[in-house]
Amino acid sequence: MVLPAYPTTPKDRFEVYRFFNGLAVEGSEGLDRRRSRIPLVKSFLLEHVSSSGGRTPRPPQAILQTLGVEVKPLDESFMQVRDSDTGAGANDSGPRTVGYVEQFNERFFAYYTADAAQTATQRVNHWITRSPDLDSAWFSSQVLQCLWDTDVSKRGDERFGKLTFRHESIFEMPEDAADEQDTDPTGDVDEDTETEDQPDFERRRARFQMVDRIGRIKDSLSNLQSDYAPLHALYALRFPSRVGRGSHDLYQQGRLTNRSDSFEEHRNMVRYLYRTYGAMLTQTEATAWHHMEPTPAGLRTNIGAKGVPLIVQFKEEISEPTFRHWVTRAFQKRNRFRLWGDPIWLGPTKVHVYGADRHLWQPINLEMTEKRLVAILPQGTCGNTFHRLVTNIQTYVSPSIDAWLGGEPFKGLVDTSIAQSGGYTDED
Repeated sequence: MVLPAYPTTPKDRFEVYRFFNGLAVEGSEGLDRRRSRIPLVKSFLLEHVSSSGGRTPRPPQAILQTLGVEVKPLDESFMQVRDSDTGAGANDSGPRTVGYVEQFNERFFAYYTADAAQTATQRVNHWITRSPDLDSAWFSSQVLQCLWDTDVSKRGDERFGKLTFRHESIFEMPEDAADEQDTDPTGDVDEDTETEDQPDFERRRARFQMVDRIGRIKDSLSNLQSDYAPLHALYALRFPSRVGRGSHDLYQQGRLTNRSDSFEEHRNMVRYLYRTYGAMLTQTEATAWHHMEPTPAGLRTNIGAKGVPLIVQFKEEISEPTFRHWVTRAFQKRNRFRLWGDPIWLGPTKVHVYGADRHLWQPINLEMTEKRLVAILPQGTCGNTFHRLVTNIQTYVSPSIDAWLGGEPFKGLVDTSIAQSGGYTDED
């Protein structure tokens, strides 16, 4: 694929829109021919911090410039981004235009790019890893399931949908495989890039795609999920276009790939998801900070901290070796959970952690056992941590879970938030 020739000196955001629209049309035509010469347009929804938590938000220009990224404002909320290539294959040619950032409010902004999926994802992960100010918007399996139930499943039974399920029990690996670093994945690319020359550790691992008419998926999905637990670990969801042909693919870490022929509709989808996720964080934090109703007796924890707990119950208990491996690797210097702490062992399968979340370095208290995880964040800290925990537990620890925030089912909180977000609109 060829590298897109971004506008070098766009005079405003609308010139960028026209450029991305041209790429969308050409990319859509390439998909029709089953061969595309250029990467598809994609967006990454990023989260910072809300002033309601007592912190002072920073503008995206300041955050990115701290990372050595060049930012050129085109208007008050839209900016051009220039960065050096990182990772394998990087060259020394210096900064180049890699995309554009749109700020939605003090907490959320989107990064639009037409770089290849792996290159773009590596860049965003690099920004997040190096900056405690940034985190992805985490669309957990439960959130994706709710979006399927309330939105995608109603876009027409004859339209084609795509659901991708992914669960990988990385903590079931033998101890002699522990040198494989538990770092953030380098790319949520669509292709399986494994080769038969790579080591294949024996552990539960499932990646499954359903591509079919929406009506057929609705008829079979619940039965399949009841028979095979990893099918609760929904990893990506395809939204058929509302205004024409094509679709938009949403991945857990807030990446949305445009497979339609309209960048305007793609941007509307990004704004729809930003409103949805923003409503979920507002509801999460309101529940965690202010709704101090007693936790049901069967869900109570011994953590000595004030706050409403997030409780994640595993429907399948994990073994003692897997539990020990999980605790050991979950607090390495770099890890998928983005946590820091020194575990205190209270038994073979019970641990307390008084630690911190690397996003904003906010305190977090954890109780971990073979049956469940309990997390408490003090008032004023970021609810994004809850959603990242739920996402990564279903992907890497236990695919089928029950979750509560205090006494409220986590799924109910998500359902309420999606209903309150206002849904998709083409008027943004």
